[in-house]
Amino acid sequence: MLQPRGIVIGAIVLLGAMTLADVSLMSPNMRGQDRPAAKVASEQSRAEKRQDPAPPSALRRLPPWPPVAGHVAPVEPGIVANAAPPLASNMTFSTLLSKAVFAPPRHFSPQPGELPYRTFEFAARDVQNAEIGIDGTLVHGSFAGHRLTILQLGDSHTAADFFTGRVRERLQEVYGNGGAGYIVPGVPHPGVRSALFKDEASDGWNYEALQKSSENRRFYLSGFNAIAHHAGAVINLTARDAMGYDSLKVAFLKQPGGGHAQVLIDGALSGEIDLDGASDERAILSARAPGASQHAIRDIAVRSTSDAPVTVTGIHVERDGDGVSYLSLGFPGATVQVLQKLAMANLSDDMRRLSPDIIVLAFGTNEGFNDALDIGAYSAEYERVIGKLKSLQPNAHIVLIGPPDGARLPGAAHPCAGGATGHDCGELQHVADTANGSHCRFETPPKLAQVREAQRAIAERTGAAFWDWSAIMPGPCGAQTWAAATPALMAHDYVHMTLDGYKLSADKFADFLIPLIDDRQSLKHVVSYN
Repeated sequence: MLQPRGIVIGAIVLLGAMTLADVSLMSPNMRGQDRPAAKVASEQSRAEKRQDPAPPSALRRLPPWPPVAGHVAPVEPGIVANAAPPLASNMTFSTLLSKAVFAPPRHFSPQPGELPYRTFEFAARDVQNAEIGIDGTLVHGSFAGHRLTILQLGDSHTAADFFTGRVRERLQEVYGNGGAGYIVPGVPHPGVRSALFKDEASDGWNYEALQKSSENRRFYLSGFNAIAHHAGAVINLTARDAMGYDSLKVAFLKQPGGGHAQVLIDGALSGEIDLDGASDERAILSARAPGASQHAIRDIAVRSTSDAPVTVTGIHVERDGDGVSYLSLGFPGATVQVLQKLAMANLSDDMRRLSPDIIVLAFGTNEGFNDALDIGAYSAEYERVIGKLKSLQPNAHIVLIGPPDGARLPGAAHPCAGGATGHDCGELQHVADTANGSHCRFETPPKLAQVREAQRAIAERTGAAFWDWSAIMPGPCGAQTWAAATPALMAHDYVHMTLDGYKLSADKFADFLIPLIDDRQSLKHVVSYN
């Protein structure tokens, strides 16, 4: 434990060197409709050159981005009109995931000759584990454990970890890699993936989802359980990053007559667990990298060793050191109400373990496509969710993401009648109706803007921050314009985005988050260089 005097000296040295290295997909299953998707452009655009660092004094003056009033068309070079026709109608958004080729995530630790990460003041702890600032006073609401943890919960825009994966990269480029992740076990849904780990499961696993179950006591924040009934069924996780992890926790559920499971690290047995016990009792098997090896965990396997049931609820990995950890958990097709389905005791347990400093809520697309939505009831429900999260994490800062623009494709629920509804987006918004020999116009769901404005008002009432995703899209036909851009930024379901669209969006959201992080008076830690 560092002494206060040493802490002060260290903080002065580090603050003197403070610099900024500034660097300039699934959603809701729209009720079973099969939607075409756009091809994924090359991932070469992921490698961007760093801009010159800003002096420390400029860091506090960064204005929040984007402006919250009105739509603002993104000024991005290289995006031009796309004259190419949409992809074949039988190409779904799931195809976008299956055809995507991902470069391994980069680790942004400073290398020789590189600029250091942005730094903050050290904080010490007294014997009661209360945090003490460099001036000797108690720090209220300060970040735990020299790490800033951000937890994003949302719908399919979050679940695929394209948007959140890029936000994670941007923040870790500035503050260092906190190296924690909460991984959904197995492959429960084609729209659920992790940018941190490649997740594969053998035959023999079945899945249950919080959204479709009435037994909420069985679920935690992952929203899914993987269940095996045969010996030899295995879930394999492989780190996408070249740098591994130092520890992990695999969460199981016990039950009468439950089976046995093993956890293997890089092929070697790390631990075993007996899951015979009280119904739905959580059991966690913890493990560290073997010996004194650092960042040694790259391959994780969870294996059933009996024919009795083995239920896995989630896998939490961590890397020693400081920095930003950006955890993301999404539920395809969900509304914010999904968080109300979680049992309070289970949500409390996860919040205690993850201890997020910032909670990002990214819902609204599914609500906005519901023409029967009662906005007043929706607002009350959303505020109850925020109240529940604040009761569990009173010092956490809440950030709301308003839904992006979207458009409704003609279908059984909304037949193509050639009507002149919605905004006039010219040829971008018309599609041939071969059955009736006419053209009809894609319409923006009427509730989408109302949901967005309701969230803005909720943020004002609850003291949360609000980022309007649609503000970076040229309105009032942002989805259609992005779908017609080159490279395409919107998939041709007009709900989800391409990898380029999520990357552009994530960069703008990171620009919004960085000043919020910098301006938090309680941030008293230095971010590590390792």
